[in-house]
Amino acid sequence: LFLLFTKLCMITAYRMPSAGAWIRGQLAAEEVIRQHQQSNDGKFPETTAVTLWGLDTIKTRGESIAIVLSLVGAKPVKEGTGRVVRFDLVSIEELGRPRIDVLASLSGIFRDSFANVVDLLDDMFERAASADEPDEMNFIKKHANELSADGVERPAARLFSNPPGDYGSMVNEVVGSGDWQNEDSLGETWKGRNVFAYGRNEGSGSGGTARPKVLDKLLATTERVVQEIDSVEYGLTDIQEVSGVIMVAANNMLIPS
Repeated sequence: LFLLFTKLCMITAYRMPSAGAWIRGQLAAEEVIRQHQQSNDGKFPETTAVTLWGLDTIKTRGESIAIVLSLVGAKPVKEGTGRVVRFDLVSIEELGRPRIDVLASLSGIFRDSFANVVDLLDDMFERAASADEPDEMNFIKKHANELSADGVERPAARLFSNPPGDYGSMVNEVVGSGDWQNEDSLGETWKGRNVFAYGRNEGSGSGGTARPKVLDKLLATTERVVQEIDSVEYGLTDIQEVSGVIMVAANNMLIPS
């Protein structure tokens, strides 16, 4: 089963998102923005947290990747063979709205199985953070500039997951054991397990550099949490991360110490 999963990843990883997933992802991102504006007097969300899981990504052929790209205002570029080689930023004029910053929460399986996608996304975020655009039209750049002003390294890091070689947020295990006091503690559990940034700009090897200040900044500005679900067999309340733990972690950043 593991070998089959690995082969499926190898076949699909370099062609994500597919044409169909790209269309669905764009529609989902537009709806996320529309709902937020409807509830917030037309304002755009500065940061949206998007969860990316390995098996769901294979099933949908990259729909969650397409959601990330669409929120940022980027599009996949393919070579003649259909392989995706780059995520290009579309112009602000073409986009017609600000670039939404994204906290990409990667499962350990996604992180390890789609390393090429992780690298392409990391490259995209770096370019977005340094784009010649006003901060009010590029929330990625806005937040990166604020982090840089505070002396934080790698302010464009946006791809966070568990420690290298490790898997799971441990939220389900903590809930199952009863070893938690309140929802705030569950948010801290998630944050402690997902503080490691990945991508091309994390250097050689497996990456996985702990960047708590960048994660804290992203959580403090997160206003929406999104996860693409590809099955009717489970819903939001079946998944702790989706049903509120990431947003709890974000809300914890807003509470004065």
